Amino acid sequence: MRIRPNIFLVSSLLLTPGLFWLLPSAINCAQATDTMTRTAGLASLTIIIVGLIVIWTGLAVGNRASWVIMAVIVCVWAFFIMTWPVVRHGRRWTLSELREWVVFAWRGEHIARTMLISTVVFLLMLVGLILPVRALFRTRTALAPD
Repeated sequence: MRIRPNIFLVSSLLLTPGLFWLLPSAINCAQATDTMTRTAGLASLTIIIVGLIVIWTGLAVGNRASWVIMAVIVCVWAFFIMTWPVVRHGRRWTLSELREWVVFAWRGEHIARTMLISTVVFLLMLVGLILPVRALFRTRTALAPD
């Protein structure tokens, strides 16, 4: 039996680590004593579980509705959780400043490293979401009669 990699499998493999990256923090929130934090953690766990089910039952086989559900999860939910701390400052970075921040964040064990990894994981999720667009929404043209 030979397994052929297709665009939907690659997309699923790029989206899955992003959801698993958020799993430990969602579990910590769900175990909190504060009611609001616990509710947010349970909601996050629910979204992660739904996302994983949608990825591996629908998106892996090329279902358009599954892609739309994942687009909503990635663009509405994961964007604000994973990249909002970096984006909200509204600062325009020069290329050298961005390079310095990446080096500083990668070498340290602090919040900047977590923000860097979260941003990279979100970008991988975004690539995984964009990859199958052409295959999902391709229009089939009918052959013109001769």
